[in-house]
Amino acid sequence: MTTTDTITAPAAAPVSQTIARREAVRFVALQAVLGLAAAAIAMSENVNVLHIDEATPLGQAATYGMAFTPLIAALAARLSNPRGRRGLRGLGFARVGWRPLLLAWITGLAPVLAAYVVVWLTGAGGFSGNAGSAALAGTVLVLAYLPLALAEDLGWRGLLVTRLAQVARPRTVHLVSGVLWSLSHVWLIVFLGGTPEGVSPVYAAAMFTVGTTALGYILSAMQLRWGLWPGVLAHATVNAVMYHFAEPSTVVTGPATNWIATETGLAYAVSMVVAALLFHRWFGSRADVRLTTHGVDASRAA
Repeated sequence: MTTTDTITAPAAAPVSQTIARREAVRFVALQAVLGLAAAAIAMSENVNVLHIDEATPLGQAATYGMAFTPLIAALAARLSNPRGRRGLRGLGFARVGWRPLLLAWITGLAPVLAAYVVVWLTGAGGFSGNAGSAALAGTVLVLAYLPLALAEDLGWRGLLVTRLAQVARPRTVHLVSGVLWSLSHVWLIVFLGGTPEGVSPVYAAAMFTVGTTALGYILSAMQLRWGLWPGVLAHATVNAVMYHFAEPSTVVTGPATNWIATETGLAYAVSMVVAALLFHRWFGSRADVRLTTHGVDASRAA
């Protein structure tokens, strides 16, 4: 590996643990308020996220706008701190080698495909896709999701993970940030029609939380090891492959399909947990050791 394949992100400006906690708490609080406000507007417009194209312009704007609330909350949290008025500096914009980016793309691609291949091979759901749609979703359409992934990750990883890493151990950082990120999406599942037909909203929310927390664990580890860009690419790849190939290619064959397939199903949750465990074993543990050994200063990387 070259030096750009490891941690190359510049260290964030030195701050006390008190300031780090304050920015993290303010971000979480502001994100919750903004997310709830956007969800309330979407609910008032009777948005169903499974049929978002049928929503009113205001409903669509509120729903898609949820992806940008982490960015707004992150900037507001930093501006509220007299010593933190640095805009987007220190949130993980760093040079990174091609190997971490390739790994990030594979990490986003593999768990989604693995989950749905199991669904198709076991007959839990039928398959109606083709290689062309898979290739398009895994390449060109990833680019379309990069802005949305970047807006989310600047808040959840760039600010929250970076600041939490200054006051907590890496594994705690990965899990806490992943859980909070997952919970910020629950409104889409429970109140905005994100639960598939015939599935319990509680089950759908639980499976989504497990899968998304595991993905958040991976993205957090990427942030601390390589900076922002690999996590953004992995996040965008998951979304593009899920929404433009895996889910559209799955045919309901019985009552079990919606419980096992989709991003609120069992297959995706299990696949992403396995991916997080493998990533931690191969890459995350080395970053954890490095950060723990060097303490707060090293954890400011990215």
